[in-house]
Amino acid sequence: MTLLPLLAPRSIAVIGASDNKARIGGVPVDLLIRAKFERLYPVNPKSPAVQGLKAYPAIEDVPETVDLVVVAVSADATLDQLERAHALGIPAAIVYASGYAETNEADGIARQAELTAFAERTGMVVAGPNCMGNANFTDAVFTTFGQSFQPGETAGNTALLTQSGNMCATLFRMARRAGVTFSHVINTGNEANVDFSDYLDFLAADASTHSALCYVEELRDGAKFLAAAARFRAAGKLLAVYKVGASEKGAAAARSHTAALAGDTAAYDAAFLKAGVARASELSTLSDLGYLHTLGDKIGGGNCAILSISGAAGAILSDALSLAGGDVPTLPDAVQQGLAAQIPGHSMVSNPVDMTGNIVNANDFLSECIRLVLEPDDIDVVLLYLPGVFLKNALDQVEKAAATAGKALIVIDTFALADRDALAKAGIGYFDDFDRAAKAIAAYGAWKTARAQATAPAVTTAAWPQLPDDRSALSETEGKEALALFGVPVVRDALVTTAQEARVQAEAVGFPLVAKLVSPDVAHKTEHGLIRLSLQTADAAVDAFEQMMAKARSMNVHIEGVTFEPMLQGGVEILAGVTRDPVFGWMLTVGLGGVWTELMKDATHRLLPVDAAGAEAMLRSLKGFGLLDGYRGAPKADVAQAAKAIAALGDAVLAGGSRLREVEVNPLLVMPQGKGAVAVDALVLLTEPEPVRTREVA
Repeated sequence: MTLLPLLAPRSIAVIGASDNKARIGGVPVDLLIRAKFERLYPVNPKSPAVQGLKAYPAIEDVPETVDLVVVAVSADATLDQLERAHALGIPAAIVYASGYAETNEADGIARQAELTAFAERTGMVVAGPNCMGNANFTDAVFTTFGQSFQPGETAGNTALLTQSGNMCATLFRMARRAGVTFSHVINTGNEANVDFSDYLDFLAADASTHSALCYVEELRDGAKFLAAAARFRAAGKLLAVYKVGASEKGAAAARSHTAALAGDTAAYDAAFLKAGVARASELSTLSDLGYLHTLGDKIGGGNCAILSISGAAGAILSDALSLAGGDVPTLPDAVQQGLAAQIPGHSMVSNPVDMTGNIVNANDFLSECIRLVLEPDDIDVVLLYLPGVFLKNALDQVEKAAATAGKALIVIDTFALADRDALAKAGIGYFDDFDRAAKAIAAYGAWKTARAQATAPAVTTAAWPQLPDDRSALSETEGKEALALFGVPVVRDALVTTAQEARVQAEAVGFPLVAKLVSPDVAHKTEHGLIRLSLQTADAAVDAFEQMMAKARSMNVHIEGVTFEPMLQGGVEILAGVTRDPVFGWMLTVGLGGVWTELMKDATHRLLPVDAAGAEAMLRSLKGFGLLDGYRGAPKADVAQAAKAIAALGDAVLAGGSRLREVEVNPLLVMPQGKGAVAVDALVLLTEPEPVRTREVA
């Protein structure tokens, strides 16, 4: 669909236009008149004129087929007006009215379904309902009833896209205070027809837009979002997102640890990571990301050199950057020596650099200090803490350094006395708050250094065995056998169904061994006493077999038997599981296994596909990675083979089709380096089979 008639119309009719400039039907008329928009047609059956313009009794009376109709009437009257506009060939509409699906009531939901069906049937582009309209500052087109957006504002190259009308106005004002100017401001409303990703597609191709700041409540189509985000990335445009709702919805799943770790927030985190999106932790950071993007390519990452007139301020900034994910690298010895030669008196020069209050007496060394700290390749940004009069007195030195610097200079004035506009003309950034500066620079630097993940699924000739139609899960043995087909290393085991078999197979497997009940109906065997560890003799194995079979019979579950496995010694337990997110699809979760899974909740998430390199990066990002890396003298684990096993798990799930619901290996035992990794347990949950459709023959 093309959104040009919606977002850059050349002619507009306002149905429900009002002579009162404060009413919903009057605000857009007033804005468009003040913006000198010429082809504007108020529609009002009760008045011959609206705000000095000729008014028309009905849309059919408007003298041309307009690009856009703004519908400012009640929800009950809206659909009829849209049908009439479509009959005239009008390609786009904005619906202000509320009373649709946002009510969560049957009437509203049905009303929105009718609106969606209308748009699908006619091909008309319909924005909203329950939206406040849009502002196009580039072309001076205002189709909003929001009064925060006024004609005469300087047009910029940042777009604001929100799923909340109030947050649209709030973020606009916050970003304007931060020095951001806009190309487009868009409020999506209920997205009955045009959804969030459709707007992103438009903005990715819009020459006047270099970045987009987004407030997201819920994405409806994950694949469309990822595709639109990829177009942003390919165009070199910033896509910054604040996602509301960090609750752990879905964390109460009973059948697997993976589902408990993979809530809504984890899925969005994984999607934004895959897409190379800049994630804002706070609303203010979102506007600051737009501001930093105006500094262009001068910010290459989040590594900062700090020049401060206060040792305390330098320490505070260092802490804030570290907590936000930025870094303050130690400067090379040669640079430190150069700084020491420039700065009067004794001071700290390793980074942060304490220039002390002596800068009041002399500041002619400042531009040389800036040049020196910019020399190292691992420095991306220079932060200058120069509050109030300190900046005023040293401004010529800062501007001198900025004129030749190929990297970003950002001044922090906690007295808030600096002239932001004057600094901007000199190419110098500005903040008046330590934490806000640190969070924005760290987030922007992470975006600049990140690369969108574009791993292709592995090509495999392996296939899943026939999956049963009468069960919701595979047994552990079935699950491990299936995963082994795709290259997941699994522990060898022996399935026994009688005491005699138990004695023979226990001797064959060897001691010590592990005994487990095999049943697709029991996901967590430990809780029911259906796992026995470190069995040392055949008699002990037979006793364990008989006790577990008796317990299982009392539970009235399907029983396949008991499996005997070797009791593996050493190694580190990790969890690797895949769940299907309803928005973004298959998501891989990797975390510490065994008891650590629930105790520490140390897990990381990515959308499939994930190759071995990506899986290893996931392992290395865990807080508990030290357990795999030789913590306190323990042997280093075979991380490379564990990563291959995790990637093979992901490939298996992608090959499994719609019958798979969830797959988990817990634990995946990572042995010492050179000895590989092995799946000790496997959980495979299934969806209900799709019904076979038959066609009646007449």
